[in-house]
Amino acid sequence: MADKEPVSKVTVEKDRKGHYFFALTFRGVTYPVTGPFTNPLQAAAAGQAALKSLEARTPGRKA
Repeated sequence: MADKEPVSKVTVEKDRKGHYFFALTFRGVTYPVTGPFTNPLQAAAAGQAALKSLEARTPGRKA
């Protein structure tokens, strides 16, 4: 099943005003969009940190 998308992911998006936000999906659950950030790297780093935090708090297999 190598074709399957990962269950957990961070997506960075840009709004009309030029601000960046991240959307977090963890184990199939999508969390509210978080931001704004001034550049996509900040948004991605914050998203990855949030994902690592959720993985650390959740027992069991990591997705």
